[in-house]
Amino acid sequence: MPLRSDWSSSTCPIARSADVLADPWVLLILRELFSGRTRFDQLRDATGAADSVLSRRLTSMGEADLVVREDPDDARSGYRLTDAGRETLPILHAYARFARITDPDGAWGLTVSCGRCGDVSESVDWCATCAAPLDADSTRWARRSMGGEPFALLAGHAA
Repeated sequence: MPLRSDWSSSTCPIARSADVLADPWVLLILRELFSGRTRFDQLRDATGAADSVLSRRLTSMGEADLVVREDPDDARSGYRLTDAGRETLPILHAYARFARITDPDGAWGLTVSCGRCGDVSESVDWCATCAAPLDADSTRWARRSMGGEPFALLAGHAA
C-alpha cells in the first residue's frame, strides 16, 4: 500500500487541512470527543479502532493541536479538544448533512439541533431559525448509537 501524500507544507488551505483531517479515524475520534467520550478505552470501543491505530491517531491529533491530555502527567487521563479541535465541528456537521442528502430515506444516526431554540438544523454552522452559530457550546446532537436523545456536546468538559 503506497504512503499517502504529505500536504503539510502546501500553500493550499484545503490540502493543508486534509493533511490533518482527511483520515477517517480522526473524524471518528473527533465525533466521539464531541460526544463526551474522552478516555482511551471509550474511544477505542466507540470507534472500533485497534489500540495501535487509536494511539497513533491521538498522537498525530495532539501534534496537530486538535487534542490534549486532560492531565499531561497521567497516561491514563482522558483527552479533550483544543480550540482548534472545537473548530472542526462544522466539518462533522457537513458529513452528517451529506449522509442525509445522499440517502434521504436512510436511517442516519445523527441529528444536529440548536441548543438555544431547539430546532433541528440543516446548516453546518448556524441555526436558520434563531441565526445563532452552531458551535460546540450551543449545539445538541441526537445519536442513535447513544440512545437517540439530544445531548450537549462536550458535556462535563471545560473548554
